[in-house]
Amino acid sequence: MKRIAIAAIACLAIGAHAQTTTQAIVPFPPGGALDALARMMTQTVGEQTKESFVVENRAGANGLIGAKAVAGGKPDGRMWLFADASTMTVNPALYPKDPAFDAHRDLRAVLALGFMPSLLTAHPALGPKTLDEFIELARRQEIPYVSGGIGATGHLSMEYLDSVTGGLRLRHVPYKGGAPAMTDHIAGQVPAGFGVYAGALPQVRAGKLIALAVSGKQRSAQLPSVPTVSESGYPGFEVEVGYFVMVQGKTPDALTREIEAKLRRALSESSVQERIRVLGIEPAPGMSSAEAARWIAAEHDKWARLIRDKGIRAE
Repeated sequence: MKRIAIAAIACLAIGAHAQTTTQAIVPFPPGGALDALARMMTQTVGEQTKESFVVENRAGANGLIGAKAVAGGKPDGRMWLFADASTMTVNPALYPKDPAFDAHRDLRAVLALGFMPSLLTAHPALGPKTLDEFIELARRQEIPYVSGGIGATGHLSMEYLDSVTGGLRLRHVPYKGGAPAMTDHIAGQVPAGFGVYAGALPQVRAGKLIALAVSGKQRSAQLPSVPTVSESGYPGFEVEVGYFVMVQGKTPDALTREIEAKLRRALSESSVQERIRVLGIEPAPGMSSAEAARWIAAEHDKWARLIRDKGIRAE
């Protein structure tokens, strides 16, 4: 009987552990900046709270597969979505309406982790060394540009540049992901593109690409001589990838605040912020939930308008 009692207690302990394990869903393949960010944050939160986490990559449909998994889960705070903001800003306008899924209804942003700009780059063989030279050339001749796919940041950033400059001769060459796009870009097969900062910076430093402009609101500390698009004569141009943690939309307020507090504590660690900056992401430890909600709403309106005006459709 004593052995049976011990075994029963052990089973209960295992069951309790399983119930307290939180799933961290990354809606993109392993190896990228978001995947690294999720693993870093869950490790830190786990060390601080002694909670258990398992990171799962559920890639596909520009993040929709992973997002739907969390949206369809229980509102118990045991499933976190580490996603870029396109889940709530771009995808609702880009993909056909799904009655079973509404990102704004079925997901809830808990905390903004940080933001990453893009770099407008050109292969050296193209010629331009500044944004003005690139725009002047694109007014005279067609310039192919790469992206990680229709609706990806690189695609929408270039379409946005086209709209604010009054029209350029550009041809979109979409790839199935940022890695193959960058491979052909540095080989010169597609001479231009907006690439996420973390992926483009090493190629610029190696001399394989020329940085023409930064898409964010300020210059990069790592490339201080490269101006922003905004300061180059197009005020208001700002494109940054926002990284957020989201939970199921019906998660109670009190539980959401509890999760936010855990994440904010981890994000406030200076060592964590340093590691995040290595990924090319600028941490946002001081951004409130209300500010994050306003940012998401403004980005949604911006991209929905661009997608509509340009007639962009997902394939």
